[in-house]
Amino acid sequence: MTKRCIAVTLLVAFISCVPRVQTRVELPGDLSPAAGFTPVPSVVDVPLEMKTSYLEQLLNAQINGLLFQCDTLSIAGMKPVKLKVWKSDSIRLDLDSDQISYRVPLKIWLQFQFTLNALGFSHTEYQEVEAAIALKFRSRFTVANDWKVTTVSQSDGYEWITEPVVRVRFISIPVTPIADVLLSTQQEALGSAIDSAVNGMLDLKKMLVPLWKRIQAPILITDSPDSLWLRLSPVSVSMTQLRGKSGTMRGAVGIRSVAETFLGGQPASSPSDSLPAFTVANSIDTSFVINLYTEISYASATQMLSGALKGRNFTAGDKEVIVQDINLYGMRGYAVVSMEFTGSFSGKVYVIGRVNYDAPSSTVSIEDLEFDISTRNALHSAAGWLLHGIILDKVKPFLRFPVRERLLETQLMVQKMLSHKEIAPNVFVTGAIDSLSIGGVTLTDAAIRTVVLAKGSLCISTRE
Repeated sequence: MTKRCIAVTLLVAFISCVPRVQTRVELPGDLSPAAGFTPVPSVVDVPLEMKTSYLEQLLNAQINGLLFQCDTLSIAGMKPVKLKVWKSDSIRLDLDSDQISYRVPLKIWLQFQFTLNALGFSHTEYQEVEAAIALKFRSRFTVANDWKVTTVSQSDGYEWITEPVVRVRFISIPVTPIADVLLSTQQEALGSAIDSAVNGMLDLKKMLVPLWKRIQAPILITDSPDSLWLRLSPVSVSMTQLRGKSGTMRGAVGIRSVAETFLGGQPASSPSDSLPAFTVANSIDTSFVINLYTEISYASATQMLSGALKGRNFTAGDKEVIVQDINLYGMRGYAVVSMEFTGSFSGKVYVIGRVNYDAPSSTVSIEDLEFDISTRNALHSAAGWLLHGIILDKVKPFLRFPVRERLLETQLMVQKMLSHKEIAPNVFVTGAIDSLSIGGVTLTDAAIRTVVLAKGSLCISTRE
């Protein structure tokens, strides 16, 4: 055999003794996909508030001028009597719990027809009467779960502002019959007009739909240095009944939502245009949780690992390997660390582990390390199993990533975003953060994501 043939034979024998691991990661058969984090839902408080003065303004704009006219009435045995009724002054409202009281001041004009017979002659005269009266109404209001406000106004009496004044002395017109006629002719008509106006003014669905659509669109909180987005994904809606006191009608809508923050590009959303029916609630829970996501990208984590491990050597007995390259990524909810070695064992190995968060140290780590099936088989076949425990023990201390600084930055950023931020014309997000806690750690396609639960309150309000 020539020297060249001997050299080739030795080279082939040497290469065959240096095992190489498959590049495809094989998870153990009993290793089910890791469970992902389910965001925590909570309630966005949307207070409803309407001033009596605003309701009065709208009501008076709708009920005005000549309200009633009739030429064929009979009053106190006299007929025909002509009657005209105008609104003489502003309608006033008063709120008491679930009831509204109305005072409707009216100007009335009556014309009586008299026929005098004497000495075979007949003479007809017309006499006019003017007066001012205030009709009173009381109505109970309720909100059905389809957002429609219903009121049913009923008479609550009257008061004379000025009693009827007769223009001719010998005519005496009794006051009570006039009031009775006004009540009988105007109670239903005015009550219906008031109910129609109030129900139209308190069209809660019309008031809330623009806000409902707006809060479902991702809200840009800050775009410097990185864009921070808040996304609300509504689940259900509840509402308290409206109640009035001291000139203000109040209620509250609670929108149960998943609130999440995202860094970078605008997150996807699937808004619903239709405001759903609500469930009636005695009160709205104003405690709120924002699911804040702080991420360590795989590129960043890999860079940290490379700086700490690249070039290091691991030994076990007479075997030694040197780390040439290292990479970290996610697979089916697990962390995968690929390491390329030279030395007694040459090639790539794959270490699989679960991500974990340690609250006392505010550190994300990768625990429960083990090799994938292909790596494990290759190590055993080459007697590299002696390196098995050494590699895992040496690598584990470096698979720790502190996030305390990120949490503090997140807390400051979120508190700032809740400081009465205007997200649309006259629409404000206001809130406060009481505490931060870790809700879980999960892996995405691009990063190790730590879910921070920011607990406090969140209110979305409008300004008149």
